[in-house]
Amino acid sequence: MRRLIAPIIGICGLGACSDKCTNIVITRADDPTGSRSAVMFNRGCGATTGFSTQISVIENGEQLSGGGNTFRADDDHGAATAGDWGGPWAEMKWLAPDHLLIRYASKSRIFEQDQAVSGVKISYQQVRR
Repeated sequence: MRRLIAPIIGICGLGACSDKCTNIVITRADDPTGSRSAVMFNRGCGATTGFSTQISVIENGEQLSGGGNTFRADDDHGAATAGDWGGPWAEMKWLAPDHLLIRYASKSRIFEQDQAVSGVKISYQQVRR
């Protein structure tokens, strides 16, 4: 039996196992030049996990894929205020072509909060809601 587990783990590690997660776009904001977009989406990965709010900065025309490359958070088992989409509340606003502000509900459990992505500075503001 042990001999079968290693090959299965190896195959899944190479991406042969399907991703059971789905992304549902909540909102999209183009930077002032139109060359990039910030995309906020709800990511769900099955009945045993809650929804998370995630944000990716992508080039114009690029398709959203995988998890957020900029911001990832969940509501920490109901501690944070939820948005209409089920994940923790958040909003985003371009301050300049290379500067994005992300505001998010206090008590959100943060998994990723990058300070810069693809040449864009990211600022964060925790909001009591």
